[in-house]
Amino acid sequence: MDPRVTTWSGLLAVWTDFARAAGALPKSGDLGLLRRSVPAIIGLQSLTHALEHIDTLPPDEYSSGQDRAALITRTLRAELESIWRADAMPAALAEMMSEAEAALERTRGAGYEFIPERDPFVMPLTLPEFGAWRDRRGFRGQVFSVAAGKRVRAGVPVVFVAGVGGRPLPRADLLDLGSLLPGCLWGRAQAMRQVYETPEAKGLRQSVGAPGLGGTALLKPIEQAGAESNTTGPAHNPAARIGSNGALNARGSL
Repeated sequence: MDPRVTTWSGLLAVWTDFARAAGALPKSGDLGLLRRSVPAIIGLQSLTHALEHIDTLPPDEYSSGQDRAALITRTLRAELESIWRADAMPAALAEMMSEAEAALERTRGAGYEFIPERDPFVMPLTLPEFGAWRDRRGFRGQVFSVAAGKRVRAGVPVVFVAGVGGRPLPRADLLDLGSLLPGCLWGRAQAMRQVYETPEAKGLRQSVGAPGLGGTALLKPIEQAGAESNTTGPAHNPAARIGSNGALNARGSL
C-alpha cells in the first residue's frame, strides 16, 4: 500500500475523532470559539499534509496547485482571525497557520542537488557550458554551482538547480545536465543547501548547511560561478587538502 495513503488514512481518523469530540463542546465562551474553528483547523492540517506531496502533481499543475494552496491558506487564516481576537487565539492555532504557510513556502524553494560520489571531485563545467545547457533545454529557473575547476569533497552538492517557483523539472533536463557531471548523483531537495569552506591547519574543510552561515560559500548563482576560476579547464592545487568533517552522504539518483 502507498505509505501516503496510510498516512492520510491515519490523519483522517484523527480529524474524524476530533470533529466528533468538538460536537460536544459548548456553543459559547472560548470553547464555543474552538468549536467554530474546527473546520478551519481540519482544513489547515489537510492542506499542510497535501503540500508535502505536491510533487505527485503533474508538472504543469504544480504552479496552479501552489496558487490554490495560497488562496486556501489566506481564506482559513481570515476565518480564524474573524473568530478569535488577536490576543485570545490559542498558540496552537497560530502555529497551525504558520505551519501551513511554511509548507507552501517550502514548495517554492524546492529543486535538485547534484552530488559527486568520487573524492575529490573537480567541477568540469564552465559558464559557457552551463549557458549552452540552459539554451538547449529552454531552462528559465535558477542554477547555483561551484566554480569550474574547484575541487570538492564527495557527498556535498556541487550544483543546485530549481525550476521557476520550485516546479519539478522534466527528467530529460536532469539527465542532460547529469551527463555533463560524470560521477554525480542527483535527487530532489526541499531547499538549497549551501557548501561552506573554512581553512584549518591541515587544509580546507568543506561542510554543508543552510544558506547564510559562516565560511566561504561555494555555491553561487550561475552568473557568478567561475568568476574567480580558470574557466578553460580544471585548476589543480595539490597543496589544498579537503577535510571530511561536515560532508553529508550523497543522495541516490531518481
